[in-house]
Amino acid sequence: MTSLVDACMPVLRLFGRPIRRGYLDLRTIRLGKVPQWQLVGGKFYMRIDPHDWMDRAFYLGSYEQHLVHLIATMVRPGDVCIDVGAQKGFMTLHLAEVVGGKGRVIAFEPDPRAMEALRANVQRNGFKQVSLSSCALGDCEAYCRFALSRQLGWSSRFPNELAKPTITSSISVRTRRLDDIIAEAGVVAGTHRISFIKIDAEGSEPLVLQGAQETLTRFRPTVHIEVNKPSLCAGGFSPDSIETLLRPLGYQLYAIRFGKTRWLHRRPSLVPLASFASDVGDLEDVLAVSSASCALPFRDMGAG
Repeated sequence: MTSLVDACMPVLRLFGRPIRRGYLDLRTIRLGKVPQWQLVGGKFYMRIDPHDWMDRAFYLGSYEQHLVHLIATMVRPGDVCIDVGAQKGFMTLHLAEVVGGKGRVIAFEPDPRAMEALRANVQRNGFKQVSLSSCALGDCEAYCRFALSRQLGWSSRFPNELAKPTITSSISVRTRRLDDIIAEAGVVAGTHRISFIKIDAEGSEPLVLQGAQETLTRFRPTVHIEVNKPSLCAGGFSPDSIETLLRPLGYQLYAIRFGKTRWLHRRPSLVPLASFASDVGDLEDVLAVSSASCALPFRDMGAG
């Protein structure tokens, strides 16, 4: 039966993809022409702008599906989770939904426009377990210049060549260490479980990790990192600057790759990384898993 299905897959894809595109187009038309509150994935509400491609992806459920799956698999009720570079809060809201009222999500977003949308989305859902911070995480207590992009999610301390044409202005932003914030929040190893950290900091990842060494050592969370090599280069960091901060702590590093499709879905897998410099593309998601973990997460993703 399997071989028959595999043989028919090219034909199924040929007819299936236009049908799926038509279905998504119909769902997009229902958004109308002005921003409105929409129920996303049957889980929470977001104010969706139909003219923003990222908002449409949030609504359609096509945005970072593998990361949503990782959160659902890794995070448990009552956990503490960290969202670095929360943007409008799509992942923050997913984390809040999973940890529940007895858990906690700490979300960081230094772009004031994104923070306004993030705060509105959190308040609309009544997620009191979410704490918001407008600082930028880094390696010290200081202030930095932060470039604002027309495209929310592209604002950065270190805009790359693609992002530079979209920069409209810059602001001064406070930088803080995650270790200090965790201590101030009263999150204690043995009492609390920090299970998951998502980092999408547009080139500031090495600074974020430098300021989180105690947190990583004590809590051993799984860390999802968007590695943007052009932004790392703009910040003066080498491609291996992230791995040199994680491997000494006993973290195993995996690229999240997508192999052959099954029906109309891409199947993600975890691919072990020998070297960031040679094995990671210009823009790629990486999962850091503590060697203290009992097993690799997401076996159903095809880890191996």
